[in-house]
Amino acid sequence: MIRPRLTEEQRQALDQHHGLVEVDEEGRKYVLMSQEVYREIMGIGTEEELAASLSALQEGLADIDAGRTRPFRDVLAELEDA
Repeated sequence: MIRPRLTEEQRQALDQHHGLVEVDEEGRKYVLMSQEVYREIMGIGTEEELAASLSALQEGLADIDAGRTRPFRDVLAELEDA
């Protein structure tokens, strides 16, 4: 498993931007945020909630990789009919 490390530039950017940085690098966009910001945005209080949230993100990414997705417009139409 890869254990990425923040660069000093990334640490400084997070400090200067209150823990949330948007990066556009050669047409690819990224968001880098501190765990504190993630917890606040997602309303996560406990370690168990954090673990469950991160697990759900990993499952969602695996679903995307496996092609288990539906167009948003289809889901929206389904919700409107309900």
